[in-house]
Amino acid sequence: MNDERAAFVKRAAAAAVMLVGGMALAFAAYGEGALNVLFLVVVPGLLVAVFVLPIRSAVRHRGLRRTGWWAAVLPGGALLLLAAFAPRLALLPVLAAALFLILGWPLTATAACVMAVAAVRSLRSSGPTAGRRTWARLSWTWLLGLLATFGYGLTRLDAEMVDVKDRVCRFDPSRPAGPRGGQSLLPLSDTSCGADTVPGFVNPLLAVLAALLLVCVAGYIRARRRAR
Repeated sequence: MNDERAAFVKRAAAAAVMLVGGMALAFAAYGEGALNVLFLVVVPGLLVAVFVLPIRSAVRHRGLRRTGWWAAVLPGGALLLLAAFAPRLALLPVLAAALFLILGWPLTATAACVMAVAAVRSLRSSGPTAGRRTWARLSWTWLLGLLATFGYGLTRLDAEMVDVKDRVCRFDPSRPAGPRGGQSLLPLSDTSCGADTVPGFVNPLLAVLAALLLVCVAGYIRARRRAR
């Protein structure tokens, strides 16, 4: 019971640090616009935690794993059906995920830092599962960092637009007239109004984080096979 309580306190402390740090970063990036992060990302996340965590603590390990598989299969099957019969509706979850990344990248970046600290702490621990736990936490670190970086890059799209709805570029007399550019998600780029508005470090950082993620996932799989 004491171990469970200590684990709960650690998770609660990590969640508090992520929330406070993420909101501080959001206010630094958006100013008053950070309230959108609070109401559209943080509050729904807290509601999910309130309803999901009690269920998680009440379900046994095998039942939890079975529930997790069903939770992944059912939405995945529904998305495949939507993609087959109503492709436009299938884009709604993608747009929702993009909106979450745009608004919630400060929280995701803070979560990556918290997970990196947890990975460093697990390096100092000993035991049969210490290596596997370290690889898993490192994998989550790079995945969260990848999502945060991509979300930040998405916020730079349309940065030179006066009216995003009508696709009107800002007038700049010093900018030479040239052929109209375009936007790209992979790699992230927006040359619709001239120079690329996505910072130059975003795409190289995405490539590095993706490579680190693959390495750590491979390390986790190898450590898990050795444990068997």
